[in-house]
Amino acid sequence: MEDILNEIKSVPSVMGSYIHVNGVTDVTSDLPKIFQNKVYEVGAAIDRIIKVNEATKMNAANIELKFEEAVIFVRPIDLDASLITFCETGINKKTLNMTTGMLANELKAVADRLRKSGAGGAGSTAQTETAAAPTKKEAAAPAKGIDVNKILHAGPLASVFQDFQNAFAMAIGPVGEMVMKDTVKEWATKGECSKARLPELVEMLCREIDDETLETEFKAAIRQHLA
Repeated sequence: MEDILNEIKSVPSVMGSYIHVNGVTDVTSDLPKIFQNKVYEVGAAIDRIIKVNEATKMNAANIELKFEEAVIFVRPIDLDASLITFCETGINKKTLNMTTGMLANELKAVADRLRKSGAGGAGSTAQTETAAAPTKKEAAAPAKGIDVNKILHAGPLASVFQDFQNAFAMAIGPVGEMVMKDTVKEWATKGECSKARLPELVEMLCREIDDETLETEFKAAIRQHLA
């Protein structure tokens, strides 16, 4: 699998890729660290899109998800597996499609192996992220009943959260919205959703960024809300 991921990453403007197989949570990818915790969730969401596509007989060969800072390309391998590639916005789609098209047989073989083993594949030296079991604190958190969408979009801090979201997306790219939503939900379980607790939320978001330079830029962009 490592050879396939390396070949795809050799295409200019490709940040990394992985093969998503429905039901296999041990994911092997060569994506930057900031994407690792969310790759299976992204794949599961794309699974639903592919299922709708199959049910409606739209026959879309590829799916393209555009964000301000990146583009995600999804190439279905079969009904339950896809190649998901994170790219910069300047990617040459023709080159990427040609490269992944030539790898179609190899991708199918890898997907079949992953499906049978239920793991990321033996012997791979690419970064591997296994879906983590919840900690005791997470398991005990009263997440039920928290409407994170209401907090983000209709609560008294909605405009602040929008600025946070914009700055956070600049820092970590296309998964920013999903990570922000999860982090705010966790933050909300720990106390009142108030301006006084915003520094705590900022520190939680910075742990997700996990890059000193990007953390500094993020904090500078939302500094006015912490005064």
